[in-house]
Formats: sequence, structure tokens, C-alpha cells
Amino acid sequence: MHSNFVKRLLKAAWVLELVVAVLILAVTLLELFLLGEGTLSQVLGGSFSADAFFADAMTIVVGIEFVKMLMLHTPRAVTDVLLFAIARQLVVNHSSAVDTLLGVAAVALIFVIKKFLHTDGDDAPAGDGRP
Repeated sequence: MHSNFVKRLLKAAWVLELVVAVLILAVTLLELFLLGEGTLSQVLGGSFSADAFFADAMTIVVGIEFVKMLMLHTPRAVTDVLLFAIARQLVVNHSSAVDTLLGVAAVALIFVIKKFLHTDGDDAPAGDGRP
């Protein structure tokens, strides 16, 4: 009885994660369309801003990686999301030298983790109650 309840609860959680992932993906695709449309109108109007373009483009990339993380449940997917989120902050925000140094150190640490701590088994999805 208890095991059956846990299985149903895990399946319900997985379905909710799927719904959230689909919503995030839909918003990300809408943002991608709006980015293309806005960029075209800015270029034609002569008011193109590379900073705004990179901010929006990196937000789209982080959204896509977040959806992958929600669906895969692997350590590699989590480190990819962290990597892109930190890289986005480095590209978009014009922070102080200390903040930039800490961001670069965080990116370097993520690469070290990916190189030396990830194994081939990290790509296998976790047993988390998916159907």
C-alpha cells in the first residue's frame, strides 16, 4: 500500500515537472520569436543594441537548458544550467572587477567539475518515478 502511494506520488510529481517544462519551453519559443522580430525591427530602425540582444539570447539559452535539466535529472544537465546562467550574468551585467573575477572562477570550477568529477554514468537518468 505504502509503496503504491509513493509510486503514484512520484508519477504525479513527474507529470507536474513535465507541465512546468512545457510551459517554460512555450514561453522560451515565444521569446525566441519576439527576439527575432524585435531584432529585425531594431536593425531596420537603426536602434540595434547588442547588449539587449545578448541578454535576451542568453535568457533563451538558459530557458532551454533548464527544460533539459527538468527532463533529464542528470548531474551533467544541472552543471550545464549553472554554466549558462553564470555565463549569462558575465555577458549581460557589467559588474565590478571582483564580480567578474568570481564569475570567471565559478565557470572555471564548473569546467573542472565536468572534466574530473562527471562519469559516464552521470548521463543515465535517475530512477525518479517516471512512467
